[in-house]
Amino acid sequence: MSAVFIVSLIICVAIGALVGFFRKFTKTSFWGITVLVALLFERMIGTSVKKDSDSYGLAVLLTAIIVLLVFSLVLLGLRQLLAKAVATRKKLSEYKNYDDRAESDALILNAVDNNDRHEYRKQLRKKKKIRDSAGIWGVLDRIFGTVNGGLNGLVGVAAVIVFVLLFADLSYISGVKNVFSGCLSSASWKELGTNIAFDLLVVSTLSLSIRIGYRGGISSTVNIVAVLGLAVAFGFASWSIASSEACAGSVEALKDGILSSLANTLGDKVDIIAKAIVAAIIFALSLIIIIIVAVFLPKIIDKFRENKIFNAVDGVIGAIFSCAVVTLLMLVFGGAAYSLSGMEFMSQFNEYAKQACIGDALYSCNPIGSELFTAFGKLFGGK
Repeated sequence: MSAVFIVSLIICVAIGALVGFFRKFTKTSFWGITVLVALLFERMIGTSVKKDSDSYGLAVLLTAIIVLLVFSLVLLGLRQLLAKAVATRKKLSEYKNYDDRAESDALILNAVDNNDRHEYRKQLRKKKKIRDSAGIWGVLDRIFGTVNGGLNGLVGVAAVIVFVLLFADLSYISGVKNVFSGCLSSASWKELGTNIAFDLLVVSTLSLSIRIGYRGGISSTVNIVAVLGLAVAFGFASWSIASSEACAGSVEALKDGILSSLANTLGDKVDIIAKAIVAAIIFALSLIIIIIVAVFLPKIIDKFRENKIFNAVDGVIGAIFSCAVVTLLMLVFGGAAYSLSGMEFMSQFNEYAKQACIGDALYSCNPIGSELFTAFGKLFGGK
């Protein structure tokens, strides 16, 4: 099984490098390198700060998040500068090749006028060889793209392998654990894998949340919140109107009409059902406004996002918001898991957490540890 993982790693790195070479750095994600750099920094901080320190969990978490955010912004800026340099150099090359293209077009038209197919194909091949070059910037674009693509492949397949091995070791499913027993008992897994397993998955998740948040922007979240907020507001308003004196006649008409046959069975609940039907009708009418907002608000936001400054600020705020939400969810999960740490089935999980830095920052050094987690653990027989 170890050989399968190694071969998979090599293949994915090679595929990633090829994709990066052809797509170039200006069109590839830099997810892999941000994960590696953040992992390096948080391991440095995590090993230099004592775990019994009250600020350990917060220090390690903030280090990983800040490094991810700052390094992502630096690479984004570098990519934009390189894209601008490539475009400028190609434009210059286009001007330099203008005369050659004009001459080639004239020869092609002359061959067409003379019905000379051989000359036409010959001149067409020559024209295809006239290409605009990005010069040294194009070379750097491909080199950086190749390295970046290879790192994306490396980190991506490493995260998958780590997840599979963790699942095999923590699932307590004997059949699954036996399949991966060789990998789990290998020196590389015990010396390196167990140390970075949790950290790699956590940092990868944070990095993906930043990337998704930047691409969607905070405006996408505002759009969703606005539509959901309107739906909830109209829902409460519809029920309030249905329960008011203004709709009392309609409610009574329903009770005396189509709901009269249910009066003996449901008793007082018939009144609630009648109000619910009236509220549903009112809400259905208000859906027109919600649909209009859901259709036109994204179009308005897209118009604003055409502005480069708005788009950049929107993306940065979206990345911070997305990362904050994911971090909070992981803190809640980590705190809840630690409240069960005293139970026997958590023993292997505890060992992995102790070896991790950011993983333990979410676990035993959770900065939002509270009575809620303690109550949760006691409910299931934990601490």
